[in-house]
Amino acid sequence: MASRGASQAEVPHAAAIERTNTGRSMAAMYRNEVVVGMLPPPMQRPPASSPDRLAPPSSSASTPEPTGDEVVAMSVIVPCFNEALNLRELTARMLRVFEVGGLRGELLLVDDGSKDDTAAVIQALSVEHPGVVVGCLHPQNQGIAAAWRTGAVAARGELCAIIDADLQYQPEDLLRLRRALYDHSVDVVQGWRSAVGRQRDQRYHLSRGLNHLLNGVFGMDLHDNKSGFVVCAREVLLDLLTFEGRYFYWQSFIMVAAHAKGYSYREIETIFEERRQGKSFLEGAALKTSARSLVDVARAAWEYRVKPPPPDVARQFLQRHPVEDRTPPKSATERRRFDAYLAVFNQTHWMITRDVEHYYETLLKTQWLGHRETRALQDEKLRRMIRHAYRNVPYYRSRMQALGLRPEDIRGQDDLYKLPLLSKSEVRQHLYFDILSENHDKSQVLRIATSGSTGEPFVCYADRAQLEFRWAATLRAQEWTGYQFGDPTVRLWHQTLGMSRSQVLRERADAMLSNRTFIPIFELSDDNLDAMVRVLEEAAPVLLDGYAEALDFLGRYVKERRPLSVKPRAIMSSAQTLPLASRRLIEQAFGCEVFDKYGAREFSGIAYECEAHEGHHVVAEGYIVEVLKGGQPAAPGEIGEVVITDLNNTCMPFIRYRIGDLAEAMDPTALCRCGRGAPRVGAIEGRVQSIIRGTDGHYLPGTFFAHYLKELDHAIKAFQVIQEVPGAITFRVVKGGRFSREVLEEVLATFRRHLGERMRIEVEFVDEVAMVRTGKRVASVSRLGIDFQREEPTMVRPSL
Repeated sequence: MASRGASQAEVPHAAAIERTNTGRSMAAMYRNEVVVGMLPPPMQRPPASSPDRLAPPSSSASTPEPTGDEVVAMSVIVPCFNEALNLRELTARMLRVFEVGGLRGELLLVDDGSKDDTAAVIQALSVEHPGVVVGCLHPQNQGIAAAWRTGAVAARGELCAIIDADLQYQPEDLLRLRRALYDHSVDVVQGWRSAVGRQRDQRYHLSRGLNHLLNGVFGMDLHDNKSGFVVCAREVLLDLLTFEGRYFYWQSFIMVAAHAKGYSYREIETIFEERRQGKSFLEGAALKTSARSLVDVARAAWEYRVKPPPPDVARQFLQRHPVEDRTPPKSATERRRFDAYLAVFNQTHWMITRDVEHYYETLLKTQWLGHRETRALQDEKLRRMIRHAYRNVPYYRSRMQALGLRPEDIRGQDDLYKLPLLSKSEVRQHLYFDILSENHDKSQVLRIATSGSTGEPFVCYADRAQLEFRWAATLRAQEWTGYQFGDPTVRLWHQTLGMSRSQVLRERADAMLSNRTFIPIFELSDDNLDAMVRVLEEAAPVLLDGYAEALDFLGRYVKERRPLSVKPRAIMSSAQTLPLASRRLIEQAFGCEVFDKYGAREFSGIAYECEAHEGHHVVAEGYIVEVLKGGQPAAPGEIGEVVITDLNNTCMPFIRYRIGDLAEAMDPTALCRCGRGAPRVGAIEGRVQSIIRGTDGHYLPGTFFAHYLKELDHAIKAFQVIQEVPGAITFRVVKGGRFSREVLEEVLATFRRHLGERMRIEVEFVDEVAMVRTGKRVASVSRLGIDFQREEPTMVRPSL
């Protein structure tokens, strides 16, 4: 029970066009000498005895993305199998649709192994209408879904429409579908076939039966699941056409795929007429087709219901841009250990699931994309995020409308300058008004309170897909240090601060299963440093990970008083800027390399050093990082403000977000010696974090105050801790709307519990916390000169 317009044979390689004897493709001839793509020839039709099923998209071809002046408003894709008698009328009506709609459109006619004069008619039409009618050729029949994919790959349009060649769907209805896409702010619009005038024959009733079955199996409520009359963005169509199973008639599941992959959609009733010219391949084979469709339903239930795919655009991108995976394979022992860990992953984590494995496997490959391919992937994800934000986030929609912008105006990173910057204060003001997506699933969203190291706690939200991506990106970056999952690690971290009891239990279980030991850095003191060194020696970590301040503090003790009997293989420093003097001290003390991480609670890891230590590789699959100076990209070597666009978090998009840090710009086209194509930023310029010395030999890093006070933003709007003499601190407080004396006393008691009961604390209520010369507030300032070798104030940045 498949759609019309191609034969029943759905065989592998969808995106194939024939090469002529002159070396030019037929598509090039049809497109008035513009080459659509040089793709390999299709696989041969399987023997009659084997099932003629549609295979997953092949990854053996690389095709160009649409660029610049080639972009058109809408590409209409038409599978053609023995449709020579219908094509001239279809073309004439489509050209009229473009004219009436005021659209710059193109009509892609995909000849799917026709036996009549279809190929010749397509070629003639492409000559008569150069640049508008485009021909693509399958020498052998491959089926409807394969023809859709070939057309989508060749398309230049922001939007793609799919329609059959037999004129049963009315081309004029495409304008209604396109209008509904924008009016209702959805990702996919499907025209469902009106019952008016349709024959109630066997095919009709079988089709209705399959529709009810699909609704029941996949939890949907559509009039006409298998209708092949659809309008959506090109990237959306390519994503829908990315699947893993082998099907007889995958085209019946296009809306199932949209539902499973989380796209929003809408149905529009359209006029459907009986075929007047040619024959459907279903004629005389309805029962056989129905039986095969039932087999397809079982396969689709596994792929889309039992094991639904994560929303990973990069996986689909890799199918069109294959890359050699240069990551060393895991040993059998490492693989078994990782699989065992994943088997209980859902029980030891909250919010995220073992779908992290899909992201991880994809990221291992995308890291080897070249610069151009990496940028193309970012641009594709950016277009999707802009469309989503415009349709589902009132904050962005109103600002874009005020500037006269529509989603199609942002084609890539070169167009980002058209959008305004987003400040932390704007996020705070709009958080519960209009900056959260209207279509997010609140059960799949995590509230994140940032560290507030600028002295002003910050709240944002991240969805499950973004959190799973973060986990995978972190593991990939850890492996750049030489670490492999399951190797012993030690983290100098806060571990369980701010977690619920359930989360604490899961965190400890996960630490045990992943062979990770925590050393709580908020308990550093002269008395327990030796005990911490013993923990390090007992754990014998391959990777030591922690706050820069804590690593510096412990490194000084190891170097001066208690050399380690075992050395880690690598150290990952994070959370604060690490001056060159501290980096050298840590490397000397622990006898290994330091790999710096740049991150933030809003995004987790943003950029990491690789083994070459030539700057920080941006996690390009998840973020676009701009380094701006005076509103323009900073030149290589210049210091600018870091502006981040999150490409994954749909529940609360961060688009051109001013995170408040400074960084050194690097040449975006220069490749790192490691061979990875991700863009890089140089030294990260951040606030100077300072350790506060308590009484009786206790010390606390500035991040302690930030992490502790982040959940009290309702009472303490902003703060700063200042220490000018030993044994005393000044606690500056900007009162929040629900401030109370009881809250303050609780805070002071916590301070004394960690800093010593004899610590003198002077509370100073202020209207605001003054900014330092970098334009940011600092959570804590120590003027005692403890532990950190800071650079001269006149230096713009520390060296790597």
